[in-house]
Amino acid sequence: MPVLAAGGTFALTAVAGLLVGAWLAARMRSPVLAVAGFALGMALGGYSAYRLLTRSI
Repeated sequence: MPVLAAGGTFALTAVAGLLVGAWLAARMRSPVLAVAGFALGMALGGYSAYRLLTRSI
């Protein structure tokens, strides 16, 4: 089950980062913010998934 939790955490944070980035991109009229939000979400999700997996081993 830790693998499922890690995958869900990674996916959720990546999508959340994309949504926040898209919202900021629309407000500031800079489409690069959507990509930056997605990248930040993936980085945070990867770190969180890594911590979940190493904690369960």
